[in-house]
Amino acid sequence: MPTRRELLWGVAGAVGAAALGRVWSEAAPVFRGASARRAAAGESIVHGPYGHGVEAPTSLGPAALDAATTPPPPVRGPVARTLTITQRPVTVAQAVTLDAWTFDGAIPGPILRVTEGETLTLTVRNLTGHPHNLHTHGAHAPAQDGWEPIPPGGERTYTLTPRPAGIHPYHCDLMPGAQHLGRGLYGLLIVDPVVPRPAAQERVLLLGGFDADGDGRSESFGWNGVAGFYARHPLRLRSGAPVRLYVVNLVVDEPVATFHLHGRTFDVYRSGTGRTPDEHTDVVPLTLGERAMLELTFDAPGRYMFHPHQARMAEHGAMGWIAVG
Repeated sequence: MPTRRELLWGVAGAVGAAALGRVWSEAAPVFRGASARRAAAGESIVHGPYGHGVEAPTSLGPAALDAATTPPPPVRGPVARTLTITQRPVTVAQAVTLDAWTFDGAIPGPILRVTEGETLTLTVRNLTGHPHNLHTHGAHAPAQDGWEPIPPGGERTYTLTPRPAGIHPYHCDLMPGAQHLGRGLYGLLIVDPVVPRPAAQERVLLLGGFDADGDGRSESFGWNGVAGFYARHPLRLRSGAPVRLYVVNLVVDEPVATFHLHGRTFDVYRSGTGRTPDEHTDVVPLTLGERAMLELTFDAPGRYMFHPHQARMAEHGAMGWIAVG
């Protein structure tokens, strides 16, 4: 029987065609017939010969990560938000709970959105017993950079005019940085251009690692705060309509993560800051804090796999599916 690694990387020939045929035979309900049609419609699926040993919590239904996956629509005018930092247990995988620090009670924090040139006012309240702060990527006044600690029970207001248009993560920036990010204090700010981008089906995929045992190395990985979620509950998209993916790497204990999409290629806009693609490919590398805006159109219904090409991440929660109907 081939290992998950062999199957994921397509080297199962070493175990022989007969063994591989048995695997596909056992997985057939997932890949053909009514089950395949259900998966293409976005219904829950099992992993079959692909997947990993890290499962999403069974308590989470298909809509559980909608707020973290689908960004709010673009807005005009100034934006004001309050973010509350709390310490709470967060279930990041089946039977795995992280003693987390969170923005507004969730990992990742809420998706923020503003148009370039407009004012973004963020009031941050720290309800934990530890100092924290808020640092936003992109260009802004140095006094609003967020390096000063907010003490336990304290509050600070940041007034930004973020630029350029693009994808800008935000996160706590206190030392030790790996602990503050690794326990969940991060999120995404989308800055839209004044001249709007064409309409598209927009989705956010923010990759994080989860060090639940506190040994300094993530045991599992997940998009939008939950390991294995999109393997069980695929992203749902329509064929024939433009797609825009905002992909961000915030895994603190690995040097690089890649985003690879099976069966389709995409235009890459590094950091989302340009109007002309930087390249056209099916895999994009991202170091810590890097991000990319990916644009494509699925021209045929079906299920399309996505994952990092780093096998440990893919096999420990970061493999998922896009169900195109």
